[in-house]
Amino acid sequence: MLEIILIVFVIGLAYINGANDISKGIATLVGGKILKPAQAIAWGTITTVAGALAGVAITGGLLKTFSSGILSQPLSTTAFPMAVTIGAAGWVLFATRTGLPVSTTHALTGGIIGAALAQIGGSGIVWAVLIKKIALPLALSPVISFSLAWLIFPLIRYALANVNNYCLCLEVQQTQLIPVQQLAGTAAFVSTSPQPPALHVVANQVETCEQTVSRSGVKLRVADSLHLLTSGLTSFARGLNDTPKIAALLIGTSLLGGTNTFKIFVLVAIGMCIGSLLGGRKVLETMSGKITAMDGIEGFTANFGASALVTAATFLSLPLSTTHVTTSAIVGIGVRSHGRANWKVVRDILLAWLVTLPTAAVIAYLVSFIF
Repeated sequence: MLEIILIVFVIGLAYINGANDISKGIATLVGGKILKPAQAIAWGTITTVAGALAGVAITGGLLKTFSSGILSQPLSTTAFPMAVTIGAAGWVLFATRTGLPVSTTHALTGGIIGAALAQIGGSGIVWAVLIKKIALPLALSPVISFSLAWLIFPLIRYALANVNNYCLCLEVQQTQLIPVQQLAGTAAFVSTSPQPPALHVVANQVETCEQTVSRSGVKLRVADSLHLLTSGLTSFARGLNDTPKIAALLIGTSLLGGTNTFKIFVLVAIGMCIGSLLGGRKVLETMSGKITAMDGIEGFTANFGASALVTAATFLSLPLSTTHVTTSAIVGIGVRSHGRANWKVVRDILLAWLVTLPTAAVIAYLVSFIF
C-alpha cells in the first residue's frame, strides 16, 4: 500500500514541479508579448515533455546521484523516498500557491538530507559527494548564468541589430475556383490549378510581409522566431535535467522492480505535463512581468544562456536549478539592458531560494518520525 501511495505522491511532485517550473522557459515570451499565456504554456509543456522523455538515454548519472549516490548505505525501504517526496512537495506546493519560483532540485536535496539524518544519521550521508556533485553546481550556476547573460547581451544585440526589421510569414494559399457555367441558378466551378493548397512562405522585411501576406497568415518577426526557439530549448533542457531527479525516487522500489526506466520517466512526464497546463499561471505572472520587461532579443539572450548551461550540465551529470539559472539570466539582462530590475521581487525570490533546502529537510525529517 505504501508503495502505491509513493507512486501517487511522486506523480504529485511531478505535477507541482510542472506548475512551478513551466514558467522558467516561457516567461520571456509572455513578458515580451510574443505569445499569450495559454499559448506559451502549451509550447513550454510540449518541449518540456520532449526533454523529459529524451532524458532516459543520457541521465543515468543524475539518476544514480539522486537515488543513492550521496548515501553511504542503500535505503530500500519505502519510508525514505516517501519522506523525501513529502518534504520536497510540501515546500514547492506552498511556493507555487504564492507565486514564488523556487527550485525543485534544492527541495529534493533538502528532502534527501532530512530523511537521511532521521533514518540513518549524519554518517549515512557522503558529504564530500553532496558538496561536489550537488551543492557546488547549485551554488555557482546562478552566478554563472547572471554573468553570462550580462556579458553576451551586448554582443548578441550588436549581431542582431537589424533583425527586428525582418519577419517570417506563413500563409496557406487555397486553390482558386472560377465559375464555368450557370444553369437554373446553380453554378459549376473548376480549379484554375490542379495543385492542392500550398504553403506560402515569405522571409523578408516587415513591410513586404505586411503587403504580401493576408491577415489570416502567421507573421513573426525573426527576433521573435529566434526567441521562440531558445524558449523551447530552455524548456527542453528543464525536462532533461529535472525528470531524472524525480524519477530517482521510484528507482529501486519493489513494486517497480521489474519496470524499465522509460516507463518511470513517462509517469513523471505525465505529471509534469498536467501540472504545467493546469497550474502554471501563478508563477508565470511573477516571472514574466514582475522582474523586468524584455523584448525579443533580450528574451532570446536570456534563454540562449540558460538552455546552454542546463543542457551542458545534464550531459555532465550535474544537477542545476532551471529556476535559479533562468531567473538569474533575466535579472542579468535587466541590469545590463535597462540598468535595473524589480529588486523587491528579486529579494522575495532570493529569500524563497534560501529557505527551500532547509524547509524541505525539516519536513522530511519530521515525516520520517511519523513513519
